[in-house]
Amino acid sequence: MLIIGHRGARGEAPENTLSGFRHLHNLGVRAVEFDIQVSADNELVVIHDADVQRTSLGSGSVHDLTARALSDLDASHKHFPQWLTREGIPRLTDVLTLLADFTHIELEVKARTPEHEAVVREKLPQLWDQHQLAGRARTTSFNPRYLQSMLITAPHIPRGFLFEADFAGDAIQLAQAVGASSLGPHHSRCSAELVAQAHAAGLLVSTWTVNDADRAHALAEMGVDGLITDIPTQALSWFI
Repeated sequence: MLIIGHRGARGEAPENTLSGFRHLHNLGVRAVEFDIQVSADNELVVIHDADVQRTSLGSGSVHDLTARALSDLDASHKHFPQWLTREGIPRLTDVLTLLADFTHIELEVKARTPEHEAVVREKLPQLWDQHQLAGRARTTSFNPRYLQSMLITAPHIPRGFLFEADFAGDAIQLAQAVGASSLGPHHSRCSAELVAQAHAAGLLVSTWTVNDADRAHALAEMGVDGLITDIPTQALSWFI
């Protein structure tokens, strides 16, 4: 089972920052998940929330700030005040440059409006080719409309459907409808039956967010393919 750093290693380093990704790299982990939003000047940037308050010392909406303004924020010290490096919210292209030797990258797209989805559809394929992501990355989302649009406009980019603990539909059926190659359930939704059904449908299962050793071992027994965790340093020790 693959250990995948969540937003880099958000329990150990500032999430979705360049130094957070370097921290993961220094652990020897080459698998990562992170989030993509659209800035005011239609750049793809790496941050989970639609606003900057939770993860930086700034304020405001990501969509109202330019990529340059976002990069000028302090996204290192909100939750890690002693962190040695001061960094802002990075552009996707800079993150992908840093991750050149990573073998597994999950790019979770947070776009929720047709306008932002259109920006991602335009820009992500360009970055996909530029950073040679084929064979080592996929785009994931909770948004079926985005995944469906990527199936039409960039079918060569693998897709993964994510769903929350309270999702009420048929996740496997929906994943198949958007041509997904992977399923991303909240770990509480994982069962041996679900994993077996997903595998039978040709879907990999990459579950989130797992920060408990006992749960991780249970998921491994179910046959989960990837485990997304905030604490990769500890997670690596669970399977020694």
